[in-house]
Amino acid sequence: MNKTRKWFKDYKFYLLLIYILAATAFVAQTFISKLIPLKYIAIVAVILLLLGLAFWFLLFSKRINKFNRAFGVFLTVVLAISMIVGNVYLYSTYSALGSIASDDDKEIGISIVVLKDSKYKTIEDLDGQPFGRATNLPDTNVDKVQEELTQTYSDTLEMKNYESVNDFADALYNKEVEAILLNEGSRGLFDEKHPKFNEETRVIKTFKYTEEAVNIAKPVDVTKDPFVMYVSGIDTYGSVQTVSRTDVNMLLAVNPNTHQILIVSIPRDYYVAQTCQGDALDKLTHTGIFGIDCSVSTLENFFGMDINYYGRVNFSSLVDIVDALGGITVNSPVAFSGCEYSFVAGENYINGNEALAFVRERYSLSGGDNDRVKNQARVISGIIDKATSPSILTGYVGLMNSLSNSFQLNMTSDELSSLVQMQLNDMKGWKINQVSVSGSGETNWSPANGFNSYVMRPNMDTVEYAKELMQKVLNGEIIDESQL
Repeated sequence: MNKTRKWFKDYKFYLLLIYILAATAFVAQTFISKLIPLKYIAIVAVILLLLGLAFWFLLFSKRINKFNRAFGVFLTVVLAISMIVGNVYLYSTYSALGSIASDDDKEIGISIVVLKDSKYKTIEDLDGQPFGRATNLPDTNVDKVQEELTQTYSDTLEMKNYESVNDFADALYNKEVEAILLNEGSRGLFDEKHPKFNEETRVIKTFKYTEEAVNIAKPVDVTKDPFVMYVSGIDTYGSVQTVSRTDVNMLLAVNPNTHQILIVSIPRDYYVAQTCQGDALDKLTHTGIFGIDCSVSTLENFFGMDINYYGRVNFSSLVDIVDALGGITVNSPVAFSGCEYSFVAGENYINGNEALAFVRERYSLSGGDNDRVKNQARVISGIIDKATSPSILTGYVGLMNSLSNSFQLNMTSDELSSLVQMQLNDMKGWKINQVSVSGSGETNWSPANGFNSYVMRPNMDTVEYAKELMQKVLNGEIIDESQL
């Protein structure tokens, strides 16, 4: 009995217990996460069991001298800490994948906007005053706000309808109305006619609504079957679920059998028939105002192929991810400046804000939007290079946190986990190629804007060639760099 009490008081017992608990939790976490192939889990479990027996022998055997016992204590501490750290890494990865892989609801904000020098400060102050709304972008959420105002005010709500966002902005500036109901996703539409709109107006109140996401995924076995993914970058900060214009548009043809990815970059101003506007021609970026499902269906029709999955990022996403990586290296073929940053011809080591400037600038580039989409692909390449380098281990948890908060993907967590497991199982590298579709700039009618705007008329030769290359990747053919 005394020996048992002494044994329980022995710190070595608790040390070994901590190791056993940490090792058990680590093995359980690897199994639950589905990130590690079963054959590796089995090997790790056997090794940890044998190490546990060895540590017990080193810690408690009477035949072990003090030096070897001390060495056993040291090894037990190191391995226990390693298991705890490993659990943190696995949990961060699994949690991030769960957050990323979700069809999150859309977040929509409808704001009551007045001129900056307006005497009206609250909703109540606007009782009896005329409001304006745009009718070219049907929005049931604007209807909800209008109904709420009708019930709030004692006087009859005077709502003036305008055929375009531009018209009802003019009405606000000309004092035809004292306030407008603005879908925050369409705020960027004011840039051309009223570039200082944000500085010259203020928001009295924003009504926030959520719309249930529609599952538009076309699932395949992502470890065996080729698939196409659409990557959308929206022009907002904050929540990635916010509905807004899509400034970055890429199609990724992925073949897990040949470990080949083809990135097809598409200009934001591409003048394409839009499914959400009755197939009217408009800028591709405007599909984002109607939601990711509109962007996907529009591109499916334009390219004549199914898009299996989509991923969404925004300005905050890019800044957070690049900073979590500790910066990335991008190669620029020319020197240029934009958004208060300058870049040299050749290698540039950039942080998150610089990366954002790099992908957004087009006015100082000779090819305009055609060159910008190429720079966007260069940043994606830089992120992949850094994320797959050994140096990422020091910032791994930070990167996972950034991804979980700033990236949205409509794959399931099981699909993502199976991709990770496949990569760990065969450890093959991926061949990544990039091609851009191009076009020529012109001025033409934009239904979303309600006036003539700069658009890019697609060069269908480049579109057909991109489709041909994507089909080759999906068919398992290897793309040679000379074909790009």
